Amino acid sequence: MKVPLEWLADYVPTKLKPEALAERLTMAGLEVTGIEHDVLDLEITPNRADCLSIIGVAREVAAITGQRLQLPSAAARGSVKTSKAAKPIITIEDATGCPRYIGRLITGVKVGPSPDWMQRRLTAAGARPINNLVDITNYVLLEYGQPLHAFDFSRLAGGTILVRRARANEKITTLDGVARTLTPDALVIADAERAVAVAGIMGGVGSEVTGRTTTVLLESAQFDPVLVRRTARKLGLSSDSSYRFERGVDPAGVETASARAASLIAELAGGAEQAVVDVGRKPAAHAAIALDAARANRWLGIRLDPPAIRTSLARLSCRVASSGNSGSLRVIPPSFRQDLTHEVDLYEELARIAGYDKIRSTVPRIAPPAAAEGPTAYEQLRSLRTLCAELGLVETISWSLLSSSDLARCGMASGAAALANPLSQDHALLRPSLVPGLLQAVRRNLTHGADVVRIFELGDVVAERKEQARLGIAISGVWLRDWQGSRPSDFYRLSGLVQELLRRWGRTSAQFAAASGSWASAGASILVGGQRIGLAGQVQPKILQELDIEQPVWIAELSVPPLLELRRRAGGVTAPATVPPVRRDLSIVVGADVPFEQIRDTIRQIAGAKAARVELVDRYTGRQIPAGKCSLTFALEYRDAARTLTAEEADALHQQVGAALLSRFGAALR
Repeated sequence: MKVPLEWLADYVPTKLKPEALAERLTMAGLEVTGIEHDVLDLEITPNRADCLSIIGVAREVAAITGQRLQLPSAAARGSVKTSKAAKPIITIEDATGCPRYIGRLITGVKVGPSPDWMQRRLTAAGARPINNLVDITNYVLLEYGQPLHAFDFSRLAGGTILVRRARANEKITTLDGVARTLTPDALVIADAERAVAVAGIMGGVGSEVTGRTTTVLLESAQFDPVLVRRTARKLGLSSDSSYRFERGVDPAGVETASARAASLIAELAGGAEQAVVDVGRKPAAHAAIALDAARANRWLGIRLDPPAIRTSLARLSCRVASSGNSGSLRVIPPSFRQDLTHEVDLYEELARIAGYDKIRSTVPRIAPPAAAEGPTAYEQLRSLRTLCAELGLVETISWSLLSSSDLARCGMASGAAALANPLSQDHALLRPSLVPGLLQAVRRNLTHGADVVRIFELGDVVAERKEQARLGIAISGVWLRDWQGSRPSDFYRLSGLVQELLRRWGRTSAQFAAASGSWASAGASILVGGQRIGLAGQVQPKILQELDIEQPVWIAELSVPPLLELRRRAGGVTAPATVPPVRRDLSIVVGADVPFEQIRDTIRQIAGAKAARVELVDRYTGRQIPAGKCSLTFALEYRDAARTLTAEEADALHQQVGAALLSRFGAALR
């Protein structure tokens, strides 16, 4: 919001320099982001729609400086009485979408350039001067924050204004020259034949003011903020008017701004007001708010007596009266402060007027919470994040809203939950998986020159119409560098990460069973105790090609609730072993189609509790291995919890393991 100081001075003269004024406004909660050529650039928060106007900012300046506010005269000039037949016919069909509509019929206007002072102020505020009639509506919009629209009355069929919902597939060409198709959830302003404006957003071609216009119907209305916002988003159309209507305009300002604009038209365009048609309900009085002075001081941490509170609120145009005792006040906010509805809202106003910089910083006194029976869900997720970081993974956070092309690329578009009113098509669908976001993160890292990518994401997805927590892991590029060279990431590195995560998290291990996935060319289900908790695999080359990723990527996605259940079952901690293990290596040749899990489970079954470690360290196929076979090398550790095993005892157990593998899988020892 650009506020020319020359314009502001019309309503609240101040001797403060621009920098000092900017500081005072910022400390009162109205942030000034820049000053250029005696124009303040303000950042207006969504709840302060009243400050989307020069007069709104002037009210703030008057409140924080204690100066008197001087409002412009809004009396219409040149008014005459005419016959009832000369009045426009105005009807509101949708009273929810348009609570009030005021139409002023003004004749004898002469369209031409607006005066230099008006053009200068409009330009400084960021508006482009067009002609005196259009400039006046823009001037009053910036002055009061109330959008207006001027129709050429001679171009309205039947001299009629009808506020209604659009008809199915109704067409209108808006003033930006774009032909638009409307749906019945849009509110329009229509004449007897067609829609002539999209209510609260933009007028249409065919009824606008031109150089030949002599009679004007001046529109000033109140439109439902939610309806305007939805229509603007659906049409992809935004304007100064919709920006203000979406945030809510002053109900009482509908009439004030209309009269002010009529006065300026009479003064600058020679028009004479012929009729005023006010349709709809008048604004209801703002509900009173009870305020307790002692409670306000406790909340704010400052000392304000009831008279000081009354003075501060009165400077904000609130009506204040005592209620019962001297510390209890009854406050009625002004109509333009629709954001003041609760007692705590008034506390904030008192803090703003006092100045946020005047409130001392203190440490709050908080009673310690009762001891919980176990870690909360938040604490468990934090522990899971910490574990992933300990495993060498870097956390990434991706968009939870994706486009249909993002999901279609990974074969996930069908069945994805869609937003009813998305801000853009790039963020129209709720993600059913973490995979698309992980792939974008991998691509971004590789694009910036990274040759190692090891990332994870912990977040919610919406799958099968239910919100679910997932853990995703993605690796790509170099896995290890040593004196022998570099070793790339592969499925075994990914499965090893998953196994180590499960071992540390829930003292368990996973089994991998071949499975297909929409994004995986070589996938495997992740099983724990026979329950499927996720999917791991290599991303399909065609997906990587579309993302311009030129190296393989492996991803695992796990469901979080089963992980939390594993953690719960694991209970406390396990004391470290007090005796050393006996280490042995085992190399066997088996059929290439024999699942690794079956071999590992057999080793643990034969060795029993003495199998402290069973780790596959190498898998080899080559000239020395028969076709259809592979060589597997295991690193084994045997340990007895009570005493140190002798070499003879370890060798005997090792031979039993080897014999079992030979018997069950037809393996050959190497």
